[in-house]
Amino acid sequence: MKTMKSFRLGVIIFLCKVFLCGFAEESPCTPGLESELLVFKVHQDDLYKGKTLGRVNFNTCNGKTRTLFQSVDKRFDVNEDGTVTLKRPLTLHEAYVVFPVHAWDTNGKKHTVSIRVEFVQHLNGHHKDTVMNISSPQIESPLDPPLAFARSSARLKRAPEGWVIPPINVPENHRGPFPMKLVLIKSEYAKEVQMVYSITGEGADLDPKGIFTIDKFTGNLFVTQPLDREKKASYRLVAHAEAREVANIKEEPIEIIINVIDQNDNKPVFTQNLFNGHVPEAAGKGYEFMTVIATDADDPETDNALINYKIVSQEPQFPKPNMFDINILSGSIFVQEPGMDREQWPRYTLLIVAADMKGKGLATTGTAVITITDSNDKPPQFEQTSYNVSITKKEVELLSKCMLLMKKMLDQVPEHNHAQIGPIG
Repeated sequence: MKTMKSFRLGVIIFLCKVFLCGFAEESPCTPGLESELLVFKVHQDDLYKGKTLGRVNFNTCNGKTRTLFQSVDKRFDVNEDGTVTLKRPLTLHEAYVVFPVHAWDTNGKKHTVSIRVEFVQHLNGHHKDTVMNISSPQIESPLDPPLAFARSSARLKRAPEGWVIPPINVPENHRGPFPMKLVLIKSEYAKEVQMVYSITGEGADLDPKGIFTIDKFTGNLFVTQPLDREKKASYRLVAHAEAREVANIKEEPIEIIINVIDQNDNKPVFTQNLFNGHVPEAAGKGYEFMTVIATDADDPETDNALINYKIVSQEPQFPKPNMFDINILSGSIFVQEPGMDREQWPRYTLLIVAADMKGKGLATTGTAVITITDSNDKPPQFEQTSYNVSITKKEVELLSKCMLLMKKMLDQVPEHNHAQIGPIG
């Protein structure tokens, strides 16, 4: 009986161990960001260089507290500990700013978080409607007020001076789901009567049509598909609202700017399939003789289009494997090691890599062929070290007579004319 009980207890313990081991295997740590969107609020008077806005938390799964971060917006910097700071004083043009921040784990995988910096105003001395907040495309916050029309009378009139509608920033290549809500547009008349909303302009009723739609009764503005900044970087829409069943009640139209935020979705492209250059074989160190150029279709104001160049191979590798070097920013190639010899190595082929994100992003390769041109670096040489000649006695006597005759002729010429007589012989 005891044997049976011991057997059952052993089976139970074994099954528990198997269960616990299986559970541990199914719950590995995955490096990544704690959130896909972070909202930092800062007072508009505190937009000075070095101001700390907040922190991005990245789980490395290995206990390390430092991670490589990259801010797409050059006005902001992200330290290795995730602290987000202002790189320079910021001039306020919008109610908020949205920009992506990339992080790389130890396996080289890139993770992205959207940072939304909201600028808080003093309540005193500012009209509460001069700047409106707009919900981010990544998240809908019930605390954000809708985009409101300026209150107008029955007939259209100009919006009040200082009325600012901040642009809506939408990252390109967004995965949706679509249609994706961008903002709620609201009329104050909606408290009294049923309002009908509509939009006109680029992406609505003008080409490219149908990209943006609006719910005519709720005022919710949607984007219906992923956007491509390289095709179109911004859209201008006009929002309208009028009463459904009451005549002469309508809002002043407002303009809405939708900016497409760049993502690093284009790799650099060399302007030529093959670059050809020439350099004299006697050129010294630092001699610049050719330039390779690559372009990037991404936003030139971001690191997505900031290209770095690097030489990765040289053929032949003689007399040294690093005979040439390249300016990482301009692509200019110069002599690194003197001692080229056209007679032995008349041509070099360089393989060059151009990568965006300051050399850490998408990359492409190009080829430069360098022809070594001749330099006057070798003196003439006799074919033999000594020469032997023979002359007869009669020839010696004849040569002596000729020399005496030439001497007499020169003695008879006035001294000031000697310079006019060329050498004889």
